[in-house]
Amino acid sequence: MVPSVALAATDEPRPANTSLFGVSSGVVILLMFCAVIFSFGAVLFKVLVAEREAAARETRSVARVFEDHKQVLLREMERYAASNAAYQNIDTNLSPDWIKTRFGVDMALDFAHDYTVLLGRDGKVLFSSTFHGTETAEAFSAKVGTSISGTLDTIRRNYVDALIRSGTDEVRFAGNLSDISAIDIVDINKRPYIVTAFAIVPDPGGIEMSFGPPNVLVSAFEIDAAHLSNLLSSLALDNLKFASDIPVSMIGTPVENGAGSVLGYLVWYPMSQASRIILSSIPVLLLSLGVILTVALIALRQNANAKARLAAREQEARYAADHDSLTGFVTRGFFHTTATKRLILRAHQQRDAWLVYLDVDNLKQVNDIHGHTVGDSLVVAQAERIRSVIGPSDLVARSGGDEFLILTDRWETPEQAVREAEKLFEKLSQPFDYEGKRIETSVSAGIARFPDHGQALTGLIRAADIALQRCKMEQKSSFRIYDKRMDDHLRQRREIRVELDSALREAQFDLFYQPIIDARSGQLAFYEALIRWRHPYRGLVPPDLFLPIAQDAGLMPAIGAWVLERALCDACSWMQTGVSVNVCSSQIQMPGFAKKVSLLLQEYDFPPDRLILEITEDLMLEESAQTRETIVRLRDLGVGLAIDDFGTGFSSLSYLHKYSFDKMKIDRSFISRIGEDEEADMVVRSMLSLARVMRMQSVGEGVETEAQRDFLVEAGCDYLQGYLFDRPLPLSELSPPESLRVPKAMRSAGG
Repeated sequence: MVPSVALAATDEPRPANTSLFGVSSGVVILLMFCAVIFSFGAVLFKVLVAEREAAARETRSVARVFEDHKQVLLREMERYAASNAAYQNIDTNLSPDWIKTRFGVDMALDFAHDYTVLLGRDGKVLFSSTFHGTETAEAFSAKVGTSISGTLDTIRRNYVDALIRSGTDEVRFAGNLSDISAIDIVDINKRPYIVTAFAIVPDPGGIEMSFGPPNVLVSAFEIDAAHLSNLLSSLALDNLKFASDIPVSMIGTPVENGAGSVLGYLVWYPMSQASRIILSSIPVLLLSLGVILTVALIALRQNANAKARLAAREQEARYAADHDSLTGFVTRGFFHTTATKRLILRAHQQRDAWLVYLDVDNLKQVNDIHGHTVGDSLVVAQAERIRSVIGPSDLVARSGGDEFLILTDRWETPEQAVREAEKLFEKLSQPFDYEGKRIETSVSAGIARFPDHGQALTGLIRAADIALQRCKMEQKSSFRIYDKRMDDHLRQRREIRVELDSALREAQFDLFYQPIIDARSGQLAFYEALIRWRHPYRGLVPPDLFLPIAQDAGLMPAIGAWVLERALCDACSWMQTGVSVNVCSSQIQMPGFAKKVSLLLQEYDFPPDRLILEITEDLMLEESAQTRETIVRLRDLGVGLAIDDFGTGFSSLSYLHKYSFDKMKIDRSFISRIGEDEEADMVVRSMLSLARVMRMQSVGEGVETEAQRDFLVEAGCDYLQGYLFDRPLPLSELSPPESLRVPKAMRSAGG
């Protein structure tokens, strides 16, 4: 019986299996369907949440970029409004042609805007132009002036509040540029405009100012498709437009004016569209679970890609915010944050770090002579040179228009720091070529060591800045490592700056005179007037200490005027001897200088041919119509003109020919090397030959040895000056011409 049972068990069909299988299949299908629906719902919910988050991030990104864009427009305005040239051509000496060229041409080509309006001190329109606007500039000027009248009043009030008068009744602006500038969004002709306003103010200053409300430069940018296209390049959006309300299926961020009123919205289609794709696939889900699952996977992938793209855009935006657009180096703010963290780590490791504060010496001159495009190219070239020398771990920031900060931990000792800095300077001092133009350039730098010179970044930067300023005072195109004694020097400069204001009033200045000898006859030809400061308790202060401070403080025109009048007063009693007086560039560039010289010559009955005005080579870099006119009038008076310290500045043959100097004074740095090497001798001979070719008389400064005198006499130098003949003496101690200490050999040669 057992086999039968076994057979039955083996061969009998199992109908229950189909039912069981059907029930199980239905449950499985139901579970799978529920699982798919649940998964679909979960995915859809997650996608919707992600889209909302993505939209929020997009909104924040657009709002941030739009705010950054407004600040860029304001900074562009600063380049045109905060300018010595703008102040002089608008406030000091109104020049309609200059205004039209600067604000109607240069500014329009520099950055795209629709309208430009220049408002005078009384609020009236001095100049207006339209670039892309659809309305006349005059009509638009009236509307924009009304729309931002409150802003203009605030700027004018802040400007006047920041004006101060010095002890010499000199007016200076002591406020912040942020207080006299503003940016707002206004509705004009039912269209939104970004309007920027900036008071015309001298920068860097040092020029004559008047007291009163400012002229104000205003520009307007319509928020239209053309304007918004500039933002798309940094946002990577497919579209962006301005609308009064946010349309369906679009997202946006409000555009508010300074009073907080919403004028409209910047709107765009969101990048993430995954939810619509999933919802459109519901019919396919009912027909085929496999297709639904596939679509779900595709949707998830699209969502992931959207997140990746958004993350990439955010990363690009962060990079753009933290890096300088011109050089690619980090911004000052990012530098401060990152450098502070690094210094904390270095302190924990008890290791040193070095900070280099670097300044491009002649960027302002390059901008003035060749234009800002060439200046920007110079900055880019210098940045590339810095990049080629620094290490991969060094942190570099462009902290200003011509300034760089470098933080490095590669240098172990001061000796290594000097070697590495010399390599950097050798690279940065090479000439710069721009479209066939060879432009000489140089840099100066201050170097500070952490933690010896500063326990925190701010102290370290201060120390490096002090070293940089010391370097620029002593000799440009070099570097200095901070020394604590520099603080004492800086404090002394500040004290001297304060004391200089009273030096003129209290008659503390005096003139010393040093003879200039005819090289052939050995006879006295001129005395050079040299200023000295008899300080009440410092004693006799040398000019190389206080004159640079006076120059930076804008006091040289007043001091120079005193020197000229005092020298003519002293020299008017001399029978035949002339007097040579140093004049600074700021004196030459002052209107009416030649007239002042003429009046002094008449007042003291002094022959013009016995007066020599010595002008330094830095005047060549600041050539202007005023300078040329003054030189011509001085020559018409019969006054002699000498170029001082020749060879140490930026002279060229064209300048020498244009100004027709009477005398060339060869700087003592060349004279002191006579006889030391053949190259020095050749340089001096070349200068003397150049003087003869240009029909100028030559003067050798700083002659201290008979060998130097004999060389110069043999080489054809016309006049000699130096301690070999006499030191500078006050008027009361001057020897009569016949008793000057002229070497006998020279007297014989003259005879």
